[in-house]
Amino acid sequence: MEKKSYYKVNEYICERISNGQLKLGDKLPPEREFAKILDISRNSTREGLRILENMGVVTSQHGAGNFISADFEETIADIMSYMFILKGMDDKQITQFRYAIEWGAINIITGKVSEDDKKDLLYYLTKLEEAETEKEAVIYDKKIHYFLIEATNNDYMKTSYLALTKIMNIYIPRLREKIILGMKGDKALRGAHRMIVEGVIEGDLKKSIKGLNLHFEYIIKYQNS
Repeated sequence: MEKKSYYKVNEYICERISNGQLKLGDKLPPEREFAKILDISRNSTREGLRILENMGVVTSQHGAGNFISADFEETIADIMSYMFILKGMDDKQITQFRYAIEWGAINIITGKVSEDDKKDLLYYLTKLEEAETEKEAVIYDKKIHYFLIEATNNDYMKTSYLALTKIMNIYIPRLREKIILGMKGDKALRGAHRMIVEGVIEGDLKKSIKGLNLHFEYIIKYQNS
């Protein structure tokens, strides 16, 4: 597809979303009419719409047409994941990125989580502390950290953090192994998680941040060992 044709489709839709002419769920003109409006071929129009569909901006419903959507969280996360991998993001950069987002999340949610969320967070902490295998501990370690981000209800933070998911599936077990080996056990690491969780639930920001700082001090100390 010619680049020019793609931009015509993209700019048409973007401009009308920006000025309020198109909203989430609105139906787009049929491809034949769309092509006439933009003065491009139907094939170019169709290709442009499919690219926008892959981006999550447009959704196609068989027999019904094309509609404005907002299913781009996974797409953005996938693109960012590739960026992290292809640019060679190392453990130090991942640690810095995680700390920045989790620090922001803790400041947002401390003392503001619902009773159900408190129960979930305490459940993850209990399962982490009672874990009999490192594999099980890794699962609940990740659940606690993901919870911090999800509880913000901030789509930008959640999408950015989600982009690290694939990398962190390797990163977290590797770092836990280094920390536990270096500290000859995971007692201190579990203590840092408890401090984070209790601080968030109790509304004690100093406590939750202290726990986060301890957690990342252990990571920084042992990640290059």
